[in-house]
Amino acid sequence: MQFRAAAIGLGGLGQLELEVLVGLEGVELVAGADVSADAREVFEREFDAPAYADHDAMLAAHGDGIDIALIVTPHTLHFEQARACLEAGADVYLEKPMVTDVGDAVELLEIADDRGLVVQVGYQRRFHPGFAEVKRLVDDGRIGEVHAANAYLGQNWFELHEGTWRVDPTLSGGGQLYDTGSHLLDALCWIVDGVPTHVSADVAYAKAEIDVNSALSIEFDRDGRSILAGVTISGDGVELTPAEGYTIWGTDGRVTFDGERIRLAERGATVYESTIDARTDFTTLTTAKLENFLESIAGTADPAVPGADGLRVTALTEAAYRADERACRVDVRALIDEAR
Repeated sequence: MQFRAAAIGLGGLGQLELEVLVGLEGVELVAGADVSADAREVFEREFDAPAYADHDAMLAAHGDGIDIALIVTPHTLHFEQARACLEAGADVYLEKPMVTDVGDAVELLEIADDRGLVVQVGYQRRFHPGFAEVKRLVDDGRIGEVHAANAYLGQNWFELHEGTWRVDPTLSGGGQLYDTGSHLLDALCWIVDGVPTHVSADVAYAKAEIDVNSALSIEFDRDGRSILAGVTISGDGVELTPAEGYTIWGTDGRVTFDGERIRLAERGATVYESTIDARTDFTTLTTAKLENFLESIAGTADPAVPGADGLRVTALTEAAYRADERACRVDVRALIDEAR
């Protein structure tokens, strides 16, 4: 298939992802949009395609000639941009989080479903061989029936992003929980293959509406069985890059993963340990993400991160904020039902 592509968000990450996208077979870059004149200038020079100051102008000029849209913009802008692209008939790839409102996520999925279009979310841990191996061990029953989990993520996030849009709630929609923490929530949901049903939370804020530390207690439903999980996310850590880890407990064993090393402890058996010996750099994982997006449009693969999974993470995040604000346990599925 041939894919005529447009990009919204031409800054640092958008530029890097575009370099990968245009290297894939069958992709022609048609146009781009960004509020920054400097970003537009670089885009036009590097990719020999026109750039516009906003997505509406881009779609007005090229809407009929766009098959796919790559959206890499601040979180709260995702909804309007994705909706406009879907209504123009383009399949949409959104960087995480999908959106910052449950109702917006539901609306995007309804539009995509009505038009037979794909919405995919950029959670790259789904393509990381270490995460994939942990999920395989869980799915293959090596630790028995899953009943509990723990996950953590720490990063010197607030200091790193001070003065940027990521600590402006009108653009970010929240703090570390919606930023790097969103990756952790998605990975946990995916590994345990469970539907988040309820959440309790305590959230600490570095400034108004920008959370820096979060402690969540989540209940999942996995085929009628309850899984209890504890999650800690800190934006006041010591590393610039995220330090994270996962432990999954089952009736017959435990598997842990710290991003580099997997340990499998089976009941009454030897403890197995392995390290990841595969490419996990940005280009490799981004290539895998975007290839899957194109293959899912072509019908040769299922979306690795479908929009429904993006809705799940948005609902869980919004439920956590509500749980902290109201000091109560929140029904995650009810939030989704209310939005429908």
